[in-house]
Amino acid sequence: MPIPDSVIEDVRHAVDLVDVVGDYVRLRRSGVRFVGLCPFHNEKSPSFSVDPQKNLYYCFGCRRGGDLFKFVQEVEGMEFLETVRLLAERAGIEIPEERGGPSEAASEREAIHNALRFAARFYYQQLQTEAGQPGLDYYRQRGFTKQTITAFGLGFAPDRWDALTEAALAAHYTPEVLVKADLAREGSRGVYDRFRGRAMFPIVSHVGKVLGFGGRIIPGVTPPFKDGDPPKYINSSETPVYHKSEVLYGLRQAKQAIRGEGEALLVEGYTDVVSLHQAGVEHVVASSGTALTPQQIRLAGRYAQALVLLYDADSAGLDAALRAIDLVLAEGLGVYAVALPDGADPDAFVQQFGADAFRTVLREERMDFVAFRVAVAKRRGELDTPEGQGRVVRGLMASVAQIPDPIVQDGYVQRAAQLLRVPDATLRGIFREALSEAGRSQRQAARAEARTAARVVARAANPAEKARTQPSRPAPSRPAPSASPAELLLVKLMLEHGMPMVEHVLTRMALTEFTKGGVRTAIERLTAQAQADDRIDAAPFTDGTYGPEVQQAIAAALVERYAVSDNWARVGIDVRDPHRDPFAAATSAMQVLKLLRLDQAIAEVQRRIFAADQAGQDLRSLQEDMLKCQRMKRDVQTGAFLDWGEQNAA
Repeated sequence: MPIPDSVIEDVRHAVDLVDVVGDYVRLRRSGVRFVGLCPFHNEKSPSFSVDPQKNLYYCFGCRRGGDLFKFVQEVEGMEFLETVRLLAERAGIEIPEERGGPSEAASEREAIHNALRFAARFYYQQLQTEAGQPGLDYYRQRGFTKQTITAFGLGFAPDRWDALTEAALAAHYTPEVLVKADLAREGSRGVYDRFRGRAMFPIVSHVGKVLGFGGRIIPGVTPPFKDGDPPKYINSSETPVYHKSEVLYGLRQAKQAIRGEGEALLVEGYTDVVSLHQAGVEHVVASSGTALTPQQIRLAGRYAQALVLLYDADSAGLDAALRAIDLVLAEGLGVYAVALPDGADPDAFVQQFGADAFRTVLREERMDFVAFRVAVAKRRGELDTPEGQGRVVRGLMASVAQIPDPIVQDGYVQRAAQLLRVPDATLRGIFREALSEAGRSQRQAARAEARTAARVVARAANPAEKARTQPSRPAPSRPAPSASPAELLLVKLMLEHGMPMVEHVLTRMALTEFTKGGVRTAIERLTAQAQADDRIDAAPFTDGTYGPEVQQAIAAALVERYAVSDNWARVGIDVRDPHRDPFAAATSAMQVLKLLRLDQAIAEVQRRIFAADQAGQDLRSLQEDMLKCQRMKRDVQTGAFLDWGEQNAA
């Protein structure tokens, strides 16, 4: 059954838009609004704005905007009902539909998410049963408390071929969905459980969606494989909802602590994250069994200014840390490296020595990336020859060149000169070369990105190709046609002041004077409301009832700092503050908009006169049109157009 409107409204009022957007964008307060870098397009200067009072967001760069639900739909690529369920779960609001099985009309992605959520509950609930005792014993052996088990949703997969699949099928989940979610595999006798006899670690997105699982072996419990001992971990494969290169394990639990610390601690394994979090070191995440990726760094960068890499001191661990450094620097974050004494892993170290000792190591043993690169080079003998030293210096300067802040760049160049004992002037010459090469690489990457974007647009224009490549993700809304500040101010004033303002404006403005698209449709809806009910209801404009184009246009009008421009006074238009004198401000905006349209009309008539003259055609009718436009322009400039509305009313 559909989600009741009352529940949707409960979710809308219970969930704070700033909190949700803050999970994707690093926001800072600017007056009554919050601003940050837009999550929908690449930019260096913040053009993305959130208005908590109106519960709307808008980007002045790509012109996308809307409400809470629209934001999550666009940023996550989710359908509306899936979005409502996600936000309801966040707010602790029960949806009646959730008491039964999954809706038959659910999209593939939504069905997979539902199945994964069901599996997470199933594995967690096993710990309260006799069959789940081995899992509970394992967690107790690791020192995990009941609160920690609950916080991370840890569970146990029984050592049966069909424990989960039997329960899921009984709850009306289809075998096809279980296989697509990588919860089950297909065999000659049907589907069977993917995970059996393992401790289960749900992999959850930063907003709380279950994406997959990591299953750890439990000695003496996990069944053997046909060809030998089972692997220590089995992780969910890539699915339509799980892309491991875009996920950081533990971020859901760590994001507030990361904001507080200003940095994220990156470790290797699930148990490292859980143990450190339980010990009070909560700003910790793991890269979900993959080498660190740019997507994961950008995800961490929503909350952190720096990453601290906790690396293994063996050769493979050093190489992994070195590779990660350049990736982190390229994303504009600071990066530090730490190794625990005697090659200990974080889980064992904090269990043995405690959180205070761990924090001491983090504080005293951390190295900035320059010191770390130099230390590794010395350990490997790479500085023993002039040729080796040259390679290290050039590689280090290439890393420094990745940093976007020139002040930070300068500090690290000085640091490298000190540690390598290379003259500052020599190092700066090499750095300038590296900076030039980095610029070339960035330009080439930008051109490649532009070509990729062009191919994406071309594919999107082909419905068959679009359906083939992205069948289940809703397409992001197109940017609204660029409306002028004057007409957006008029829309804002009409919504805020209701029928008196609607009559003041729409008796003097023609529909065609407003930009096609969302703004013009909004004017049509305002007219329809006024004629039907003699009142204006703003809710359908902001909540998406009238469609995404209108919602974006309204977001642009309400979130934007649109006001009567000081430039209007330069062309003889009386400037009034819309807050102090909204009707006078509306009059000024109408003047500006009418003059804009008349100037466009005059330019078009001039073009037609020139073409007709070249063709030897009669110019009299066109000249009459020009005179009419000029007279109307004078009426607008003198304010005589205000009488048009009274004449129309009469």
